[in-house]
Amino acid sequence: MALIFNYITLALFTILCGLFIYLYFYFTRNFNFWKELGVSYVKPLPFVGNLKEVMFLKENIGKTLQRIYSEHSDKPFVGIFAFDQPNLLIRDLDLVKNILVKDAQNFIDRVIAVDENLDPLLGKTIFVTKGQRWRRVRVNLTPVFTSAKMKLMFYLVELCGKDLVKYLDMVTADGTPVDVRETTARFTTDVIASCAFGINSNSLKNPDAEFRRYMRNIFDFSIRRGLAGLTMFFAPNLKRILKLKFVDDDTTNYIRKAVWQTVDYREKNEVIRNDFLDSMIEMRNKWKRSVQEDKIPAKSQENDSHFEIDGDEFVAQAFAFLAAGFETSGTTLSYALYELALHSEIQQRLRAEITQVLDKHHGELTYDLVLRCSNDILSAETLRKYPVAPFLDRTCLSDYKLPSPSGKGTVILPNGIAIFIPVLGIQNDPKYFPEPEKFDPERFTEDNKQNRPSYTHLPFGEGPRMCIGMRFGLIQVKMGLIHVLSNYDVAPCKDTPVPIVIDPKSFLFHPIGKIPLSLTRI
Repeated sequence: MALIFNYITLALFTILCGLFIYLYFYFTRNFNFWKELGVSYVKPLPFVGNLKEVMFLKENIGKTLQRIYSEHSDKPFVGIFAFDQPNLLIRDLDLVKNILVKDAQNFIDRVIAVDENLDPLLGKTIFVTKGQRWRRVRVNLTPVFTSAKMKLMFYLVELCGKDLVKYLDMVTADGTPVDVRETTARFTTDVIASCAFGINSNSLKNPDAEFRRYMRNIFDFSIRRGLAGLTMFFAPNLKRILKLKFVDDDTTNYIRKAVWQTVDYREKNEVIRNDFLDSMIEMRNKWKRSVQEDKIPAKSQENDSHFEIDGDEFVAQAFAFLAAGFETSGTTLSYALYELALHSEIQQRLRAEITQVLDKHHGELTYDLVLRCSNDILSAETLRKYPVAPFLDRTCLSDYKLPSPSGKGTVILPNGIAIFIPVLGIQNDPKYFPEPEKFDPERFTEDNKQNRPSYTHLPFGEGPRMCIGMRFGLIQVKMGLIHVLSNYDVAPCKDTPVPIVIDPKSFLFHPIGKIPLSLTRI
């Protein structure tokens, strides 16, 4: 009996050793890739490549790419490995320009990959779609985000700004510090719910409101969701194998229900709100008329240039507007208030300018007026220091010539290679922004911008795949700042974190925990 047991133990040990050896060689099979091309690279570790700190939740992915960027300051680009796959980190600004703009058609697809069977809404959004499908979605959605459309939606943002002041009046009455991270998230939830869905979410008044609860489901980062986000960009095959969902089924079904109930109500009652959903309904009706007139096929195919504005394709773009507008704007606004609390002289100067503008226009805000407000430079500096998306990703679609780092000849970058542009690294490079840890909005005056190279400020990306909702996101941030600063003095309290600690679980540039600040009514 003992002999049989020993035999079984030895057999299992042999199998495990064999499996380990197989996996070791499998995960290291590409580790000579950059060496053979003559490209400098970061020495990888088996199984994790250059993502060890990220995998063990010790470092945010943006910080990892920033660190690699800083450690290779003499190189135009550097090879890295995401698990077993070779990727390229771009440092040179001329190459950044070529990839994002000049040769954008060769890098038009993003690396991010989502299985539509697992994430049916996220997988159909403009952020994820590729090739002709992406082009068609972009062409159809671009008119929704024009200045004219933004002006029509402006009154909805303004109403939410007034609700923000009412809420702050209530919660600061006893002098209790306010968690601005949660408060700005509720504010942007109300804005997006109103503009994208025509829903009064009441998130400011009720933190447990249904809409707010589902938004937390999407953006409260657990270890599982953090892994799902990481593998979407760096190991999409692994994500499919592990069947990692980023948006759970309950949230997906809730968003579907919210969209179609609102669409049905508006069409039956002929309700017009001039918001994002109205624009989408108008597009959908045009599409349906074209289908009826046989101008376009009723169904779209994965690689077809046609964009089917119905079903989950329709809901997905509303979800994209919701996800991008809520998360980026809320986080940026909380970072801006945090820095203003720590820099009272900047806060006082900005408040004086806002008050002067409001007095001149009798307290009435307009879209054009908000755009002209000097908090432009404040928003730009906040997004420089705290880019919510700390990197940009692109895929090389055909072999591409890169100048050799030695200055002689070229390096042929094979198609299919993932490209990463470290936004956090570039925007915190002392070569472009002296004393990068210092918060200084004056960096973005016109004179200072002209004295700095292009492509050093990329919070919204650049080129054809630049963020389509940039205008709307900035309007939310500016509106929140105007309403808060014209009514409150913002200061740190004993629990304010200095400095802010970035969450290693998130693939976005999120702080850990709360950001409590003292707000005093003026």
